Amino acid sequence: MSLFPNKHMQIVVRDDDDSRRYAERIQTALGRYGWRTDPCPELVIAIGGDGTMLEAFHRFYLRHPGAAFVGLHTGTLGFYADWKKHEVDWMIETILKSEPKIVEYPLVSTVFENADGSRHRHLALNETIVKSSTLSTFVVDVWINGEPFETFRGDGLIISTPSGSTAYSHSVGGSIVHPSIDALQVSELAAINNVEFRTLNRSFILPRHHILDIYPMHKDGEMLVGVDGNVFIMRGVRRIQSFVAEEKVRFARYRQFPFWQRVRAKFLGD
Repeated sequence: MSLFPNKHMQIVVRDDDDSRRYAERIQTALGRYGWRTDPCPELVIAIGGDGTMLEAFHRFYLRHPGAAFVGLHTGTLGFYADWKKHEVDWMIETILKSEPKIVEYPLVSTVFENADGSRHRHLALNETIVKSSTLSTFVVDVWINGEPFETFRGDGLIISTPSGSTAYSHSVGGSIVHPSIDALQVSELAAINNVEFRTLNRSFILPRHHILDIYPMHKDGEMLVGVDGNVFIMRGVRRIQSFVAEEKVRFARYRQFPFWQRVRAKFLGD
């Protein structure tokens, strides 16, 4: 039985002429064989860069968690995309003739609890970032599994997924984590370390079922929050709780492209 019996798809496209041309080409070719754009997609095709895949995830995952994602990269090397733009005809033919292998990547769930008791949950494919909303030092108490761990002072914290470990977290010295490992990574941004204030000053990795609690020291609880590049201000936050989500995102792999091969191609070159 086909993984996509209804042939329902959505295409998310980066806003440039090159990407739009490839999107039209893919839509026309698949359309000849019964694939149709539908509000309940089985397959979501992201055409652009890694940012386009993150956009596709946030547009469709919560409403259609069973959808599978696949990417065509139209710029420089993308981590989430299996296909490059010169391979578009191969990609189309493979979608039409082959059944993909479905692989699942962990997500990070972060719940923001406000002083009035309200709670706001966000799922991240790459990372959630919390920082001071001003130029002042970001000061929070960090707890792990209900026990105090450290008081962090610095610019902020990155809470990343394994797939997100190759993004912002990597740029600040975090470890690369294979996405088969259900974990989250916490990386510190410009931690203050001196004779008076001490922090771990290293990233650390928590497995599934471990709970990270962050308690802001700012009286108004106002902070800058980024979730996969979507940035907003939150006020009145008294606790931030992060853990490996029960949900996972599905990717349609039509050919082998092992994780470490992706890492090598992205950071070390061919």
